Amino acid sequence: MEPLTIDSSRPHFGELLGMGHELGVDSAVLEVKIAPKTAQGMSSLVLGMNCYYSNLIEGHRTLPADIARALRDHQDVNERRDLKSLSIAHIEAEKWARKQNLLAVGILPFASTVHRIFAEHLPPAALTLENGKLIAPGVFRKDQGDDVVVGNHRAPDPTAVSTFLARFDAVYSQVLSLAHTSGEHQLKAIASCFMAHHRFSWIHPFMDGNGRVGRILLDAMLRSCGLNKSGLWSMSRGYSKTQDKYKAALAGADQSRMGDHDGRGNLSEKKLIDFCKYSIQTARGQSQFMYGLFDIETLHKRIDLYFRSVRTDLKPQCSWLYSHAISSGEFDRMEAGRLTGMPERSARIVLSSMVTEGFLVSDTPKGRVRAGFPMKAIEYIFPNLYPVGSTADGGDDDEIDDANNH
Repeated sequence: MEPLTIDSSRPHFGELLGMGHELGVDSAVLEVKIAPKTAQGMSSLVLGMNCYYSNLIEGHRTLPADIARALRDHQDVNERRDLKSLSIAHIEAEKWARKQNLLAVGILPFASTVHRIFAEHLPPAALTLENGKLIAPGVFRKDQGDDVVVGNHRAPDPTAVSTFLARFDAVYSQVLSLAHTSGEHQLKAIASCFMAHHRFSWIHPFMDGNGRVGRILLDAMLRSCGLNKSGLWSMSRGYSKTQDKYKAALAGADQSRMGDHDGRGNLSEKKLIDFCKYSIQTARGQSQFMYGLFDIETLHKRIDLYFRSVRTDLKPQCSWLYSHAISSGEFDRMEAGRLTGMPERSARIVLSSMVTEGFLVSDTPKGRVRAGFPMKAIEYIFPNLYPVGSTADGGDDDEIDDANNH
């Protein structure tokens, strides 16, 4: 499966580092733009998007309303086994992943644990393969395996998976461990993350679930390079929105070396670079898309229009409270009167209605409030995060941000 990365002797090395730099700038600018408390809520929203779009890539449509319930009910998962579902499985796995230091855990133990958590939260029927065999949570094909063919790619024989995984781990662990030692090493690591995403898929280490685990691993690798640490943009959304290109680029990088000028490994260096370029461009597109959603002027206009034209049952002054919460991150409840220009009692009523509806959330009944992201409003205030119409049945209590309180 060589090459696994590109070194300075190769002709596209500088170009890839330049693209990695541009992605790093885009991601950093987005992090700075959003107030920390608002980013906290947005991170949970993006977690739900990762679940939706990663499952969509695999041909499973998980409703945003179900995802919101999975986030809201996260604290009850261990007690309520009836919550087993694709939404719960993905969210549980990614919530664990986001709390980890990838290099401290180790790349292979990380991937195995993500797979185990994911599989353990699936209903029994979802753990049965077409050949009747059961998926063993967290178990690599070297311990439980058959030959695997994906499209035109025949994955390594189960007896060879250990060797391929050992090489994968050695190369990418070293690259990531050097990411913070210099600018060049960081940029090389960023490009290598996307190369690793293909090689993980190529090895196909698990009998099933490789795509979802691979995308969670990719996000963790990027975080270890210092990118998207707050979880404000979704790689899975980008891959899903360009799904045909994603699958074609993955398949392209499966190809064998094409002549003497195509690197020195067994697989095509050119096609691996093509996949890396496509992935970096996709990542930049997602970061820039999220940045655009937080353009202050247009965001305030969407919020104002929503409360004046959609939620006409609420006072129009609600838009001022919500806009201030998003832009400032959080504020004291006693500020409601000043922000709305209403008498204190009337302002408290308006603020209370915003809390009830999930537009404002707080850790305590009298504590400072921050922006919540109720699913029923997402399509209007943050358009195109999900496909149009998919969030319509959000339910009265499907509160994304509420997951942060648990």
